[in-house]
Amino acid sequence: MKWILKNAIIHPVTSETFRGSILIDKGKIAQINPAERKGTKIFDAGGLHLFPGIVEEHCHIGTHGEKTNQTADQDTNEWSEPITPEMHALDGIKIYDFGFKMALANGITTLNIFPGSGSPITGIGVALKNDPSLRFEERILIKESGLKMAFGENPKSVHSKTSKTIQTRMATAALIRKAFQDALNYEKKADKEYNRRFEILLRVLKGELTAHVHAHRADDIQTIIRIADEFQFKIHLEHATESHLIPEIIAQRQIPVAIGPMFTAKYKIEVNNRSLRTPAILEKAGVKDLSLITDHPVIPIWNLPIEASMAVHYGFSEDLALRSITINPARNLGLDHRIGSIEVGKDADMILLDRELLDPTHRVLYVWTNGTL
Repeated sequence: MKWILKNAIIHPVTSETFRGSILIDKGKIAQINPAERKGTKIFDAGGLHLFPGIVEEHCHIGTHGEKTNQTADQDTNEWSEPITPEMHALDGIKIYDFGFKMALANGITTLNIFPGSGSPITGIGVALKNDPSLRFEERILIKESGLKMAFGENPKSVHSKTSKTIQTRMATAALIRKAFQDALNYEKKADKEYNRRFEILLRVLKGELTAHVHAHRADDIQTIIRIADEFQFKIHLEHATESHLIPEIIAQRQIPVAIGPMFTAKYKIEVNNRSLRTPAILEKAGVKDLSLITDHPVIPIWNLPIEASMAVHYGFSEDLALRSITINPARNLGLDHRIGSIEVGKDADMILLDRELLDPTHRVLYVWTNGTL
């Protein structure tokens, strides 16, 4: 169905803001400032602010309940052994988790859901369109959105008690190196039985799957950089709490960074140096590929645009703040051809607000996914 959204202050994110209209056709943005035609349905935005749908690059909606930490409500971490690349977040998602509705009500139209950080290598993420009008399988944008890895306190605290394989950060690094070396040795074998675990690790080494690495402390960040250099694979940094202590290293390599959650208590030693100035410090150092994340349910997902607002308060540019919750995470997921900005040819994922998105008092009035209200 064709319809026109008119009389909106349109914030494309990737280009200048303007007042105008948009033609939607078959769930896509078909034309900017179209001529109105008889019989075409019109939605008058009344001068309100139109933004692209928000993109959450890192969360655990559907795999970890917000209310409890009970086993029955936790499908985020497989703790039976420390190296589990074959695990898939898709297989642990509770389809009707309340978090999906919470996200949509606050303008978040795309969700990347990762396994947790309880092991050095925890499994594969999945990117979903947050569109309740679709059957669940139809919401899948990328079935395998990246391999989740983790350093620091979480693998230590989990596997010192469960598998008894990790007592120190040295063991975490050693297990990751061994996993990749074992995969390379497997590849060299002429006569071998298919091993899904090794095949996934080989996809990382071949650049077919990106490693998204949970690391808070600066030393953990530098450890994964060393390992990535040794085995020649691409990394994205997740959380990166102390990245502001080593901004030049990250800028020199232009490593994508997903910062957050930014509003938690300092409940772990490795987050004691958390700062709301981190995005601004990285931007000033020349890091361009920055995203903000909530790690829901660590903090509720509706905090995502509030994180961007607070980062601006502490020196982050408004332009990069908007990009950090729209086009940047879309690009990091390989979805920027479909989502993350208001451009012709992209999915009509849009949100209409009573004021600008970076105003923390904004209200989300309307949400469209694939052109559907």
